[in-house]
Amino acid sequence: MKGLKMTIAKHTINTILDTLGENDFVNVIAYTDYVRYVEPCFKGTLVQADLDNREHFKLLIEELHVKGEAKVKKAMKESFRILADVTNGQGSLCNQAIMLITDGAMEDFQSVFEEFNWPDKKVRVFTYLIGRDMTFSENVKWIACNNKGYYTHISTLADVQENVMEYLHVLSRPMVINHDHDIIWTEAYMDSVLFKSKAHSLLLMTSVAMPVFSKKKETLSHGILLGVVGTDVPLLEVMKLAPRYKLGAHGYAFLITNNGYILAHPDLRPLYSDGKKLKPKPNYNSVDLSEAEWEDTEDSLRTAMVKGETGTLSLDVRAAVDKGVIQDDLKKKKKRKLMLLFTKDLFRQ
Repeated sequence: MKGLKMTIAKHTINTILDTLGENDFVNVIAYTDYVRYVEPCFKGTLVQADLDNREHFKLLIEELHVKGEAKVKKAMKESFRILADVTNGQGSLCNQAIMLITDGAMEDFQSVFEEFNWPDKKVRVFTYLIGRDMTFSENVKWIACNNKGYYTHISTLADVQENVMEYLHVLSRPMVINHDHDIIWTEAYMDSVLFKSKAHSLLLMTSVAMPVFSKKKETLSHGILLGVVGTDVPLLEVMKLAPRYKLGAHGYAFLITNNGYILAHPDLRPLYSDGKKLKPKPNYNSVDLSEAEWEDTEDSLRTAMVKGETGTLSLDVRAAVDKGVIQDDLKKKKKRKLMLLFTKDLFRQ
């Protein structure tokens, strides 16, 4: 796989990564006559597909070079082992998938699937045949069709975006047929808002989205996903649900995602000053609650909120006195109990 084929393959991987979010887990394996993880630190596991990890993978993928003859069978076995190990009794088992990106598959894979995936076919295998050569198309198509996946032929860069998105329709079919779906809230991001005064302002935002599927009787059994509907919500509007007068003089409210990342918090500073302009910090939205609530050393608060539990708990915190300066003098140091009240995550259904 050289030249244009390699360029198309890299673009395909990056496009797949862009379809993933913080609720997804991923890894990327390069293979020749041996298996090589593009990031050795992630060997044998899956990592959260947050913005940092996705961008890290993209940088490593750009550095990939052709080495030797590709032996797909070893890579397939390693992929099945990872999914079996990582999802064994933990994590979401909704969708497990392997994306095979190749310019040809000459080997016989039946023994691999019999060992790891048949007859239950818990892992869907999606295949992407790269380049104009169709010699091995039947082999690549057979892999997808016998593992509840989808076969795609990508011959040019222009084909990548549309063809990659086809896998989403396949994964969504069971949920569409059963009308079983979630309302999804994104991580925080910075965007400009147009007010009535026509002035633009940068604000922290989140987006809420849900799928739209066909309810026609003749198409209901096919599980046709028509699209997605969504809207942007300024986090300031959400924070109004916890007005200051209800929090008390030293109280404050904050929001986190179901992954423990901060959506809104008094200590979150998403902007930095660049001359006279305020600019968003890169990847600021990946700040974990543990980075702001230092007193939660055992992650008891964070864990309870991620799990959607309700109730109260107490933490010892150091109070700020004398215009916000923490006093280390034992005579002046004041210790108080901070009562933390939390409720079921607003962004979970």
